[in-house]
Amino acid sequence: MMTIFEDRLVFQPTVDKSNQYPPQTESPQDRYLTRDDYKLHGILIEHERPLAYAVYFHGNGGNISHRRSLLANYSSELQLTILGISYSGYGKSGGKPGEETFYRDSEVALAYLLKQFDIEPDQVMVFGESMGGAVATRLAAKHKLPLLALDSTFSSLPDVGQAIYPWLPVRLLMRNQFPATTHAANYHGRVIQTHGTDDSIVPYRLGQRLAKSFPNTEGNQFITKTGGDHNEMPSQEYFDALQTAVRDIYNK
Repeated sequence: MMTIFEDRLVFQPTVDKSNQYPPQTESPQDRYLTRDDYKLHGILIEHERPLAYAVYFHGNGGNISHRRSLLANYSSELQLTILGISYSGYGKSGGKPGEETFYRDSEVALAYLLKQFDIEPDQVMVFGESMGGAVATRLAAKHKLPLLALDSTFSSLPDVGQAIYPWLPVRLLMRNQFPATTHAANYHGRVIQTHGTDDSIVPYRLGQRLAKSFPNTEGNQFITKTGGDHNEMPSQEYFDALQTAVRDIYNK
């Protein structure tokens, strides 16, 4: 039964069906990105003098509208123009969720940012929260983005499933993999990663396992949030580390 309903367990979107394709004038920050035969909803927060540009990928629940204030914080504190999207099937985005679908969504988001501001990938960083960290790591490795920021991210989805259901052969049964460690092995940029020791969804040790998978450790930081759980605001230490990294890499 768990195998049959895997997608329902893995993908837990909050869907806004009231008006899935509102006009572009809905809000100065709202954007609608073309994706196959439907659109993805995004939130774009522009900085007047950005040091860098960023794409943000949220976790397996909710949608990007729930992260609007977080995006605003990242934009103001780190001096970024940042785009966050709701995955296919989430929020006001069309389509259906899926691992490969999420990867294609990330490509659409990056392409939009590059075209909209006429920039190159070396001017872009990427954020990943929980499951979004696997999406972000893949994108960063593929396009050689200089900076990757991860919050409460796992080594792979089957690792999380095995931790939650240790009596089941989860690794043999799961279709959705999100193999963050595999993508990490191909990433040679800088990584700022944080994880709470009391994370009740993604065990702390899986964040540590991911951190050890990156081949280039120079400048990388793994910031422990003592007593921290899942879905909490990142610590000021994390923001400070990101601020330093952004200025080191992009303030040239």
